[in-house]
Amino acid sequence: MTEVLVFGGTTEGRELARDAASMGLATLLSVVSEYGKRIAGEQENLSVRCGALDEEGIFRLLKKERPLLILDATHPHAALATTQIRAACDRAGLRCLRVVRDLGEADSMAGGKTARGRVFWVRTEKEAADILSQDQEPILLTTGSKELAVFAEAADLRKRIFARVLPDSRIMAGCERLGLSGRQLIAMQGPFSEEMNVAMLRAVGAGWLVTKESGSRGGFTEKLNAAAKCGIRTIVIQRPGKESGVTAEQAKEELVRLVKADERKSRRETDKTGESDTDLARSDWNERQETEVALIGMGMGGGHQLTLEAAEWLRQCEAVLGAPRMLKDVEAWVRGKRQEAVYLGGEVWNWLKGHPEYRRVAVVYSGDTGFYSGCGSLLRLWEEEQEKRKEHIKIRIRILPGISTLSCLCARLGCSWEDIYPASAHGRECRPELLLQKHPKVFLLLGGEETLGSLCRRLEQAGQGDVWVSAGVRLGYPEERIVTGRAKELCGCGEDSLAAVILESALTGDAKRHVPLRLPEEERI
Repeated sequence: MTEVLVFGGTTEGRELARDAASMGLATLLSVVSEYGKRIAGEQENLSVRCGALDEEGIFRLLKKERPLLILDATHPHAALATTQIRAACDRAGLRCLRVVRDLGEADSMAGGKTARGRVFWVRTEKEAADILSQDQEPILLTTGSKELAVFAEAADLRKRIFARVLPDSRIMAGCERLGLSGRQLIAMQGPFSEEMNVAMLRAVGAGWLVTKESGSRGGFTEKLNAAAKCGIRTIVIQRPGKESGVTAEQAKEELVRLVKADERKSRRETDKTGESDTDLARSDWNERQETEVALIGMGMGGGHQLTLEAAEWLRQCEAVLGAPRMLKDVEAWVRGKRQEAVYLGGEVWNWLKGHPEYRRVAVVYSGDTGFYSGCGSLLRLWEEEQEKRKEHIKIRIRILPGISTLSCLCARLGCSWEDIYPASAHGRECRPELLLQKHPKVFLLLGGEETLGSLCRRLEQAGQGDVWVSAGVRLGYPEERIVTGRAKELCGCGEDSLAAVILESALTGDAKRHVPLRLPEEERI
């Protein structure tokens, strides 16, 4: 029986596996290479498996072991492995935490192609090789063995490489097949001190150091400092993308909580009685602690219409779900937290049920939570589940509305919305020309194929070209603009669908020509 499954032969992966085993947790460490298995060592309560796994292989391993906690401690550059682990865990409905490595000095240095004048930041190994090909200086390559082929392709580059790799016979053989051998290979296990890096750079006469953005646990800072001390140039291959997750210390805290948790006892009793997977799933649901979920209305874009209550919840939550644009808009409040591009009701509900380790979750929605909002489908699922179980389920939902687009647009225009009929053309069938026959003033959210230009052309074709249109385009964003005029005058407007409009029928004879009220850019929050 496995209680903790750790993926990754990294330093923190091995340490977490040993910590878990020392706490008495039955632990399985999954590594790729035989060398990784050897350096993991032997310890009571710790087993080590070896070999690469794809998503299907990971899923089969999860079904076999059924661990209570999964830690993804793979290398920061192993983006594919992380994606496959997460997908397999979601399929299995099992708890997984991504262990994110501290960036060290990278936070202050990243953000441009060069930093400190002698450090070059690139996205790929190919970009690094292109820079190196511009001169004939020796190169200390510390990126590992997997990407060596990219650098060894060109003969003039290959002869200048001194590659630092793990002391594994298969890795050494692979290097030799690429044409690297003898003193070009430094077979040692890191991480290395600044002094050791300096000694190696001087020993090979390096003019270049090539490294990955591997974080403090990978000796990243020590490499940069050593290169600076030797007065040579450094190329840093950036991480594939910004990650969210937990630190190694936070992962250790989760291990401590697991040791204290009653679910271990429940799990062991279940294994003895031989209950079915269905029974086990029901038991897991009943044993889970209550998860608090806030459905947060973003109002307009940019995050400026969040209430203080919603902003505070985002700061304190452990995970945030939503459409990619919404996640980008709340980035300032949720840095370092798990972020998932999940927003459809069924997908959100399944994610919540499959991730009981997150006790405070935020789901962000555009617009107003009570006006054609995506949170409606989630609430219906929640109510159906509650009725089905005939009891209070383990997920508690609260709604935190933002400042609605209708209210905000009227504020920009300096008018009231007491007599405006609200409707939406965002992803649904809407006949604004018919609405204007019943209501003198209509508010519309646009989206999808219905843009400001297409709406005005539609009104013109329906004989309503004299309708007065007041539109807010990309409200809340720096490029926000207010557009006013008759429909027939605005038919040529751009096709941006992120807009909201107030339509005033010309038949009333008193359509107000609103003058937008806007603060200077420097006064806007």
